[in-house]
Amino acid sequence: MSDIDALQDALAGEHAVIWGYGVVGAEVTEEQQPDVRAAELAHRCRRDATAELLRSLAAVPTEAEAYYELPFPVTDPASGLRLAVHLEAGAAAAWRFVLGQTDDAELRRTALEALTASAVQATRWRLAAGTEPATVAFPGQ
Repeated sequence: MSDIDALQDALAGEHAVIWGYGVVGAEVTEEQQPDVRAAELAHRCRRDATAELLRSLAAVPTEAEAYYELPFPVTDPASGLRLAVHLEAGAAAAWRFVLGQTDDAELRRTALEALTASAVQATRWRLAAGTEPATVAFPGQ
């Protein structure tokens, strides 16, 4: 798989995460809304930067889907937080894949930063949900 293919997969993952945060935001508590908006904004920025990187490599960025299948019913704050953890874990996995697919130092740095950001945010959501353990040994795996 090429760097471009791996980046396209990561971009597709970012699209899905952004869509998923719309569902999360509809279910979590009012106090959690600022955290949801901040997490979504981080992914929007990452999505935009990834699309721009793909364009700089003469690739056409993958478009977002109109709809994404949820992994489980999201009907209350607890399941909303569970979805947020799931979204961040998925983003971490996509960026971990990019990290493992490239030898390009700058792209590896980008992927590592994205992986780390998603792993940290997943930990924040686990803490908010009271999930134990709050951290995982190998994020994105």
